[in-house]
Amino acid sequence: MKVANTVDLKNKTNQLLREVMKGNPLIITYRGKPAASMLPLNESDLEDFIIENSPSIRRKIAKAEEDVKAGRVVSLNDYLSSLEK
Repeated sequence: MKVANTVDLKNKTNQLLREVMKGNPLIITYRGKPAASMLPLNESDLEDFIIENSPSIRRKIAKAEEDVKAGRVVSLNDYLSSLEK
């Protein structure tokens, strides 16, 4: 795994990005300490990435899981039937 500092990132952005796009993750350091990472991402992974990294979506999923545990659910058939009424 390649490591680059912020100066490298500024001066070699395109080169580093091409390496990441080839499947080689990159660790970015700031003042000698790990600060961020760049990972390859394709369109099919984008939705999963957004869900995994969005605090608001994670909160909504956690609430939905609590609702399931508490029995606050409706079956799909019951829901669809309620729409027909």
